[in-house]
Order: sequence, then structure tokens, then C-alpha cells
Amino acid sequence: MSAIEYISTTDVSCQRCKEETAILKARSEFHCKQCYLRLVRGKQRKQMSAEKYKINYKKSTSGQLEKVLVAFSGGVSSLVLLDVLGNLLLEQQQTHKGLQGFEIVVVNLDEKELNSLNKDVVDVLPEILSRFEPVKISFKKVSMNSYVDPNSLNEIHIENDFSSFASPLEARPYTLIELLSMCPNKSSAEDLLSIVFEKLLLQAAYEEGCGTIVLGHSMTRIANEVIALTVKGRGSSIHKLISNRSHSYKGKDIDIIYPLRDLLFAEIEEYARLADLKKYELHSQVVKSRVSKNLTIRDLVSNYFSNLDATGYSSTASTVMKIGQKLGSPETESVTTCKLCGVDIYSDPKSWLKTITVNDPAPVQTEEEKSYLKEYLSSVEHDMNDAPSGAKIELCYGCITTLNGVQGHKGFIWPIEPSINLEREDVSSIDKKRQILDEFVLTDTEDD
Repeated sequence: MSAIEYISTTDVSCQRCKEETAILKARSEFHCKQCYLRLVRGKQRKQMSAEKYKINYKKSTSGQLEKVLVAFSGGVSSLVLLDVLGNLLLEQQQTHKGLQGFEIVVVNLDEKELNSLNKDVVDVLPEILSRFEPVKISFKKVSMNSYVDPNSLNEIHIENDFSSFASPLEARPYTLIELLSMCPNKSSAEDLLSIVFEKLLLQAAYEEGCGTIVLGHSMTRIANEVIALTVKGRGSSIHKLISNRSHSYKGKDIDIIYPLRDLLFAEIEEYARLADLKKYELHSQVVKSRVSKNLTIRDLVSNYFSNLDATGYSSTASTVMKIGQKLGSPETESVTTCKLCGVDIYSDPKSWLKTITVNDPAPVQTEEEKSYLKEYLSSVEHDMNDAPSGAKIELCYGCITTLNGVQGHKGFIWPIEPSINLEREDVSSIDKKRQILDEFVLTDTEDD
């Protein structure tokens, strides 16, 4: 049985309001349109039930409201998340004479060039935000290149024994797309992008004074992350990356919440259809390959869960997410942190890799094998006996796996512990008639 079942007859009443005709069946109950929308909105309110999100007359009148950063990509999940939160603030203002429990700062990490999106987020956001008038919602656009700090660029080498070395490079204006193009495969680029997304959102929250970051991950997406993180060798991070949590960033505690975590992706899509949000959705114009080896790990897992939903096993996502929630941090103390992604390292990944891999070739015995070996050695530029250059750095198992196999012998260029500066530039209103956006663009190229 799929997550959503449509009803063709008009003789079934909504089991919630008992008045309207039901249009669909979800979670074993018949729902009319408004009751289904309330069901989804109720899931968000359950996840954000803390007092700091509720009406507080003292804070509301003194301008000390909690600032909530909404990570907005333009996809279905982020559209639904923004709509749910916007309607909550609208309801609070109508009920409490113009007061609201928190403020929203919409932050978009500009992926238009990276993913060849069909339109820019500024093309759709004015009309979306007009749905919540008179609620004031500010919008910030972050350049992905903000992560590329020229002064932190290093050439990273991973040797045969999995030791990692980094040599600082002279500062030059690389773009993030240029750096990602050096990745050995799409899954490696996807893995590094997830690191970039997390750091940029934390920096944006820090600069905007936001105490909360909300992400539109559904139950299906979180289950996807559990499996994908396992495959990518980041199992020790699962307990952190899929749970509502508090993260300390530059001395500031920032809560990270998944308000839609109790909803399947199919349920979120249905909300978007009923709330007339699908027309705002941003799509990538890159056609995904049908060949499995050309897909990323996340794409493969997404296809897996889509097939499960289509065949009536959508509850599998819930099972996977619940198993992931039971995981905790390793019992041993961390010995260091990864220089690339910043996660705690609890045991030496090199020792583990050496026990599960064969790194030395079989002995050369025949004259023919000796001839082939000589030919091979003469064809490669890198001398295996040369001492590695640069300082030794610590990388976690996941980052070693991600970078291992980089083409060429010049190493992989990437920022190590970059200083992220989101410089700001004032721009004109993107909709002068409505004047609903207090927008400025965060870039990495403009001067103050």
C-alpha cells in the first residue's frame, strides 16, 4: 500500500472534521484537503514545540525574537517547509494581534550554475512570500564560492599506505565548480558538497544571529542519509547528522531541526500539490543517467526508496530512520579531528584500511612480467619511491575514501579549515510593486 491513496468517490467523509468529503487516504485515515494540510503542519509544530518558538509578549514587543534560518533550495521539501512555517507565523499574527513567536530568515545556497537549475530562486520567491503577508520574511542568497578561501587551499596527496599529506598553494581564485571537477567521481563531489552546505549554513546562521537552522528533510531523505553515510564510510556521524541537535559554532550554540522528519517524501509532495506549490519548484536541467554506475550514492538510494514506495513498502523508510536514531557516538574518546570535514576521529582509519585492502602487488616472477613492470614504470610520471611532499594531516575514513582515486599525480586541491567570509552587497528590490523582500546577496567576490 502506497503512502497516499486517492479517493474517486464522493460518498466518503473526512474522518477528522466529519464534514467535508475526503479526497485521499493517508496513514489509514480519510482526509479532506484542509485536514490533510493541517496534518502536515501539525508534524512541524510537534518538532518545534519548544518555548522559544511560541508567542512571548515580552520578547515580541522588545524585538528579541528567536531567529530561524530556513535552508531553501527551491525543491519540494524546502517549499513545503517554508509554506508551513509561513502559515504558522501568519496564524500567530492573526490570533495574537500582530505578534509572532519567531522570525524567519530564508537562506538560499546558490546552486543554479552547479546544478543547471531551470530558473533562479529570486524568480519565484517574491510570489511565495506574498502568500504570508503581512508577515515579514528576509531573504539571503549565499554564493557557493564563499567556501573557497584562497589562503586555505592545499594540494592533498593520499599515499599507498593511506597516509595523507597537504602542501599549501599560492592563493588564486578557484571556483567551487573547478575544485569539484577534480573529484574522481560524482559520489565524491556529492560528499564534499554536503560538507560545504553544512559549513555555509552554519556561517550564515552565525552572521545573521539565528539560533536555529531548519532543514526540509523528510523521513525518506533521512533514511536515505543513513544508508548513504554508511556506504560513504561516515557511519560514526550518522547519530549526529540525522537527529535534531545542538551544534556549537564559533562559540554560539545553534539548534539544527528537521521539522518534516515524521513525513514521507510522498506525503510532502502531496502537500505541495494541494497547497499549489509545485509551480514554484526549481528543477535541474541535467538529465540523470539510467546507468547505475553513473549515478551518485544518494541517487541510487533515492531510487531504491522510490521503488519501495511504489510497491507498497514505504514504511521501510521509517524502519531505517528509527534504526539510525538508535545509534550513538563511539564509546571511545576521539583522538583528533578530520582536517577536511571536521568530524571526530575515534580510531586510526589507516590501520583499518590496511587490514581490509591489499596494497602490495604480487611478486614479479617471469621475464614477461618483468618486461610489463618496466614498461609500466616508464609510463607513469610519479615515482613511487619519492618521499611525499607537504605536512602530514589527519583525515577520517570517509574523506580518505572520497579523495582516494583522484586522477593524476598533482594531488587534490581543496580548502583545509577555510575561513568562511560571507561578504554582503545591497541590491535593489526584486519586486518593487510588492516590496516584500528585504534582500541582499552574500557573495565571496564583492568588496564591503
